[in-house]
Parts: sequence; C-alpha cells; structure tokens
Amino acid sequence: MNFTEAYLAKHNFEPYIAARPHPELGLCAAIPSYKEPDLIRSLQSLWECERPSCAVEVIVVVNAPEGCDALATEQNLRTLKEASEWVAEHHDSRFQFHLVYSPGLPAKFAGVGFARKIGMDEAAYRLNLVGKTNGIIAGFDADSLCDANYLVEIDRHFKRLPKSPGASVYFEHPLSGDGFSAEVYAGIARYELHLRYLNLALRYTGHPHAWHTVGSSFAVRMDAYVKQGGMNRRQAGEDFYFLQKIISLGNFSEINTTRVIPSPRQSDRVPFGTGASMNKWHKGDTLETYCFEAYKDLKGFLEEIDGCFKAEKETVIAVVEKLPRALRIFLLENDFYDELASVSANCATLKTYRERFYRWFNAFKAIKYLNFGHDGYFEKADVTGEALKLLNELGIETTCNNEFGLLEVYRKIDRKLVSGLNPQ
Repeated sequence: MNFTEAYLAKHNFEPYIAARPHPELGLCAAIPSYKEPDLIRSLQSLWECERPSCAVEVIVVVNAPEGCDALATEQNLRTLKEASEWVAEHHDSRFQFHLVYSPGLPAKFAGVGFARKIGMDEAAYRLNLVGKTNGIIAGFDADSLCDANYLVEIDRHFKRLPKSPGASVYFEHPLSGDGFSAEVYAGIARYELHLRYLNLALRYTGHPHAWHTVGSSFAVRMDAYVKQGGMNRRQAGEDFYFLQKIISLGNFSEINTTRVIPSPRQSDRVPFGTGASMNKWHKGDTLETYCFEAYKDLKGFLEEIDGCFKAEKETVIAVVEKLPRALRIFLLENDFYDELASVSANCATLKTYRERFYRWFNAFKAIKYLNFGHDGYFEKADVTGEALKLLNELGIETTCNNEFGLLEVYRKIDRKLVSGLNPQ
C-alpha cells in the first residue's frame, strides 16, 4: 500500500467513477457545484483550452446537504441533466469530464469544502491508478471561466518547477460587460482590490506566506495533497486553510501566465468570500479593509524575529514590550513566549528557526492578528485610501484614486508588470 492508498483508506474512500483513466492522465480539475445555473459555461471554457502534454480529467461534484430545500434539489437535478447532455456531446479520450452526484451530505460537514474534498480525493485516486503521484490537481469553480492557455500553463509550470508542491493561479474578476450591472462591477472591483491589497501588504511586512488563496485559482501536486491530509470539510475558507498547509512546505509558487475569471455575482452558498461580500455590497456595505497602520506594526515585529533566535528571555521580553499595544496583547494572548522558546530550542540553524516560526505565525495567525487589532485598536478603512498608502510606501507612483484604476495597478504588480514586492 503506497502513501496515496493509505490516505484514501484512512478516509474510507470509495470511488465514484468506474471508468478507467487514460494511461497518460496527469492533470485533474475538481469543481464543486451546488445550486449552480452556469456550470455549462465553465465546462465549455475548459473544453476550449489548448491541450497540454498530458491527458486531463474534469471532475464535477454536484452536491447538496441532507434536508436541503426543494429549489436547491431541482436546480442540482437540472444542472446534472444539462451537464450530462453536454458531456455526451464532447468526446476526447485525452480530455474527459466526469459528473459525480452527491446529495444528502451530512449537514454538519456539507458545504464547498466537503464537495471540493470529494472531487480532489477522486482525482488523487485516479492519478494513483496510473502511477502519477506527482500529477496535478487544480481547484476550479462552477461559475468560473479561464483563458485558453489555462491547462497548458499549469502543466508547464509544474514541469519547470519540479520542487513546487503547489501554486496560486492568477485571477481577474470581470469589471465590465453585459452580464452584470455597473453596481456589481463597482463592488467586485473593491472586493478584488481588498484581496490584492491584503496580499501585497502582508508581503510588505516580510511574511513569507503571502500568497493568494482563492478556491477557483490554485493547483497542487497530488503527493503533496495526500501527505498534507487532503482538503478539509470547512463550509467556507476551505481554500485558505488547505493552502496554508501546502505553503508551509516551502517552494510554493505563482502562475501568472494565464488567468481564471471568477464570477462577481452574489451568493448565499457560503458565509464569507466573494458571494457573501457582494451580498453585503448590495445591502449598502462599503467593503472596508484593514488599515495600513496594522501592517506597518506587524512589519516592525517581524523584522525583530531573527534577533530572537536563541536569545535570552529578557531580550525577547524587551522586544515585545516595545511593540504597539494591539500586537503586544495579541502575542501575549497567543502564548508567544512559550511558542518562541519551543521553536528556538528545537532549531540548530537560523534558516530552520525561520521556517518553524512561520509555521506557527503563519498567514492564518497574521489574519487573526488583523481581526484582533481591528476589534478595538484600529478601525477598518476605505480600501482605495489604504491601497494608495501601501503604493506610496512602496514608492509606486500612480494618479489613480478609484477602485478601478488602483485595481489595474495592483493587477500589474501581481503579474510582475510593475515593480513591486517579489515573492519570498
């Protein structure tokens, strides 16, 4: 029994798909689908992609929780019927689509995380059948589109970087067109600017785990997926928590040579994220973000971390006592002294110390600090103003002062078209 088989056995895995995979299968895309009216557009977008050197499978998990309402069930059955008819008309032995119907999931676990896990576990099983332990599993969404080179660039990227366990794929929400109202496009521009500002600001602090973690826009190696325990069953934020485990392995990377296009629509399927944020925008929320001052405080703290390696406790205490109040209290409430002592005592080199420290103070911990700090110490602020402050701090000049113009600047930074902060 190899590692993948042991993982699947531990999780009582039973395959949904009976057909044998193509012997050259090397890339699978897993798509959760719940109450999804636009799945065909996503499947068509993937079908129109240039073909990579390996065979490809797209695994769609049409799912629902036990006891879901009749409208959700009707939409799922309609989606399943329409997709089945579409799949029957699209034949390619090296590019296959599989539909998994999984209704009645336990209410305690049902949600996008569980559905994504079902699809990714199925992908791991099928890659293992053909001996592709280093095959690629991509996360995609049932309302997303992609550029024609999406599959080719993922395939090329992991061949070029054989040590990379996973990658974030560049994404852009649509900002114009006939599909949505001007109000929706304004809201999604602010939300995407928030995501890019958050990521660049965290990178500015010196944190090495600053990467985009969007469920429709990532890819991981199958062996890394199973060795890190697979996808979780969280009902929201599953992508962020899962990718933190992959990022902690080191050599995480970015694919900026293609593009995923997520939908900007409202959604009630998850409690936070794009759909939920667009619901808030529709109800009058201005979609404020974390203030830049909180990141500047974090940067000052992280710059002191190397000096705490093997340091006496008095030295560490002196570092903490100089910190701004919000950060100091947060660290003390999270047992910083004990955690740092444990990290430092078990590391022989500064490199290992840094790696272990950031496994503890990972991006999740950084976000917890930001939330803690904005609950009584800082105030959230307009995203355009904070995004401008960060650009000014980085010495990036711009005359833009609205969400659309600033977002274009941030997109160019992420695609390395404007000099900003490079990944660490």
